[in-house]
Amino acid sequence: MNIVPPAKIVLLGFMSHFPVAGVAWQTIHYLIGLQRLGFDVYYVEAHGCTPGKLMQSANDDGSARAAAYISGIMDRFGLADRWAYHAVYEDRHFGLSQAKLNELYRSAALILNLHGSHLPTPELSGSGRLVYLETDPVDLEIDLYHQKPTTIEYLSPHCAFFTFGENLGKPDCLVPAPERFKFLPTRQPIVLEFWENGRNAEGTAFTTIGNWKQPWREIAFKGEIYRWSKHFEFQKLIDLPRRVSQRFELAIGSYDETDRRMLESNGWQVRHAWDFSRDLDLYRRYISDSRGEFTVAKDQNIRLRSGWFSDRAATYLAAGRPVVTQETGFSNILPVGEGLFSFSKLEEAVRAIEAINADYARHRRAARTIAEEYFRHDLVLPGLLSQLGVCCRKQSLIQPIEVPAIGHDVISAAAGLPDSLVVQPISRWPTRLDNETVQMALDLSVPSPRLLDRSPAERASIIILVRNGLAYTKMCVTALFSSGLHADDELIIVDNASTDGTAEYLAELRRKNPVVRVISNSTNAGFAAGNNQALAQAKGTILILLNNDTIVSDGWLDNLIRWLRQPQIGMVGPVTNRTCNEAQIDAPYRIYRDFKRFAGEYTRQHDRQGNEIPMLAMFCAAMRREVFEQVGPLDEEFELGMFEDDDYAHRLRAEGWKLFCADDVFVHHFGQGSLGELCTTGEYDAVLATNRRRFEEKWQLQWKPHGRRITAEYSHLRQRIREIAIERLPCNATVVVVSKGDDELLKLNGHRAWHFPQDASGGYANIYPAGGTEAVAQLETLRTRGADFLLIPKPALWWLEYYSEFREYLEKQCRLSVQDDEACLIYQLGDRYA
Repeated sequence: MNIVPPAKIVLLGFMSHFPVAGVAWQTIHYLIGLQRLGFDVYYVEAHGCTPGKLMQSANDDGSARAAAYISGIMDRFGLADRWAYHAVYEDRHFGLSQAKLNELYRSAALILNLHGSHLPTPELSGSGRLVYLETDPVDLEIDLYHQKPTTIEYLSPHCAFFTFGENLGKPDCLVPAPERFKFLPTRQPIVLEFWENGRNAEGTAFTTIGNWKQPWREIAFKGEIYRWSKHFEFQKLIDLPRRVSQRFELAIGSYDETDRRMLESNGWQVRHAWDFSRDLDLYRRYISDSRGEFTVAKDQNIRLRSGWFSDRAATYLAAGRPVVTQETGFSNILPVGEGLFSFSKLEEAVRAIEAINADYARHRRAARTIAEEYFRHDLVLPGLLSQLGVCCRKQSLIQPIEVPAIGHDVISAAAGLPDSLVVQPISRWPTRLDNETVQMALDLSVPSPRLLDRSPAERASIIILVRNGLAYTKMCVTALFSSGLHADDELIIVDNASTDGTAEYLAELRRKNPVVRVISNSTNAGFAAGNNQALAQAKGTILILLNNDTIVSDGWLDNLIRWLRQPQIGMVGPVTNRTCNEAQIDAPYRIYRDFKRFAGEYTRQHDRQGNEIPMLAMFCAAMRREVFEQVGPLDEEFELGMFEDDDYAHRLRAEGWKLFCADDVFVHHFGQGSLGELCTTGEYDAVLATNRRRFEEKWQLQWKPHGRRITAEYSHLRQRIREIAIERLPCNATVVVVSKGDDELLKLNGHRAWHFPQDASGGYANIYPAGGTEAVAQLETLRTRGADFLLIPKPALWWLEYYSEFREYLEKQCRLSVQDDEACLIYQLGDRYA
């Protein structure tokens, strides 16, 4: 097939036949997930089953009730005109008319038979695009093994076959893989934002939702009977509540009073699932309020190791709730041991519960990470569709719909950045991004913020200064809105005479979002003056300066504000991947998805940790209004930019305030998104020198490069480099070190060492080469002056990736003398020590 969005995709299901929230959510994840990928989606029920569970009496109009039930769900998710209910048993049509439904079948690019819920009638299979999507494996595969004619007849009209039995065909799987029909693995897609709001509270009980007894659908295979009902498996674990200090609750149906007394006498709490499972919100709240899920699987999947994994368990993971479930072979596909545990014996289940409770926060994070990496809709569905030759757009054509929230948070239309977005630049000075990254950024639609709950006494004014760089600005605002704002916060954007479409974007952003204000300058007012304009108009009690070449992470705003509640702190800023001082940490990520994972893990590990710091770079800096009113605006004598932050730090400390670096806030900083462009014109060095002179004259001191964060690992790195210099380099050699201004790296036990790059006086240049050719030229200059070796510490190995000409020069013109994977590379520059 050669299909691209916005093609029509029809999903066949049976929500009205099983009118419970679990079935509805499973269906909605497919519909909204496909819609987010740009497809025109339709939901259809034409299975011929009477909606008995919706009927209150034999005289009830079941068809009308079924249609009303479907309509209510579809209306809620913005699909009011995208459904059809054909009551086959009385030939009545609801939603789409019969004529429109028949035309839909003919024009649909794909018809997905979810659960195998529909017979493959000629109307459905006539296009040759009917796809079988199996959510409960084993039964059908055994029928095919026995060559059951009705099963073969049923499957034959389908053009492709998918199964939740992801272990099918693996060496340890005992389910016979069908020979005539090729079954491909898939799993439940999850639209993750539907499950985000329950991630803050800690539940007390491990729960699950399902049926207790279902004594049917037993199958015979190779002389064995394989059962469907889960109560057989729970009975094997009946002693679990007595083995651990933990509450367990079963929200179940299909049980009687004897079953309830038996379970409760063994320590299990029992709740009737029907109390909440008919309502989508109550069902979702039940999962999100749980401590985690403890559950079992069907005997068929366990003993035959089909690899089946519950779609309900996937939503527990998405809600940040750990899952402990019986092994079905899914551990061959999904990671277990953190956030998700498989067990086969009672003792293994006990150990899993104890492990989760010993470090609950870690396992909650791991659960959400598994959902993000294995179940998110924009991963699962493109994988399925690609097997059918269907192309997906990289981004959704449709803004995420608004869904009523659990608790205080409100999910709105903040779509967020694509997980695959590459956030690592391909060059520095000036900073350059991958072409695909730029295009993905420019393709971002105008977002709206996710609204958060915060004290109304703390109103944030976030100020962003822009000068061209539309791709940066779009990424910055999208991430900012996705992370969330309070309804009373404001975003003030100062446009310093941009010429690249920024003005048009900001106008649309302001039109759509009342929290946004835009100040437009006809000329480039510079960093200090532009920010002062916004500071003068800001209404918040908290004032935050944020560069447009940043990407914030979840929780950044509330954590900064929390630090400012300490009265001695005058200004606070985050840790980051790139800045000029101790706030920079090692941050090994390349794409946005990995940035989110890293930021989440790092800030949780350093919760409520931070340090006083001499200076805060103003790519992201927050202060209370009373502090700003005492210290005053930024000094506009520094014109275009640079040294305003050094100057403001001196002024804050002079007034008795502390500057603080918060380790529990991480903000990505591309760096030199605007000022770096001066490198292309040669102005950067001149502006740097002029502003440095102004700073030194104002404060009557000599400016020195800022310090770096010294960790135990970095101290060990320094010591190892010194040992290598002693062991491997000649005594009288001169060594050029890619030092990033660290004088300690030049202390090589008697060897003469120079900074690289360096300024005219031999000190650290504080600016990287504009490109690989310039880096080679600078190194050649030092070689002609007597440099014998170039030493590149491990943290600076990115030079070889960013500066391709520099790498080629070293590979062709120099000799690699030392390669220590834990410490450094050393190249011999000349023939003196050959």
